[in-house]
Amino acid sequence: MLFYNNQNLNFKLIFLWFFLLIFSKNLFSQDGKVIINMDTTLVKLIDLKKELNSEIENYKIQIFSGSRSDAENTISEYKILYNDSAAIIRYEAPNYKIWIGNYYTLVEAEKEILEVRKKYPNAFIFKPTKLIKFENEKLSRNGRN
Repeated sequence: MLFYNNQNLNFKLIFLWFFLLIFSKNLFSQDGKVIINMDTTLVKLIDLKKELNSEIENYKIQIFSGSRSDAENTISEYKILYNDSAAIIRYEAPNYKIWIGNYYTLVEAEKEILEVRKKYPNAFIFKPTKLIKFENEKLSRNGRN
């Protein structure tokens, strides 16, 4: 009878382990869904920060100044050589200028200009000035709005 009880006990333990193994799968599983509860003002603030950062003009490198046709040829050559689509052409009378980069520090710009000067020896670093737009403001002769 003692042998029978041990066998019955072993069967119960095996059955219990099997039962727990099958049904515990759902206890520790994950759905794969992520829910983020965020305040709408935070989203607006992030968008505003992105907009302001895109308008900030830090240090740039000018690689060309001259006629329009030469500027277009130079910018296409630059984009092919350096795989940089951020190069822009600006018109400042009477010349077209090619500006590259948007460097936050002077050290970053100096590192880049060492490479650029191999192909464009007249390149230089500068910090563009912001243009103030008075589209929505009308100033009277005495300076009041």
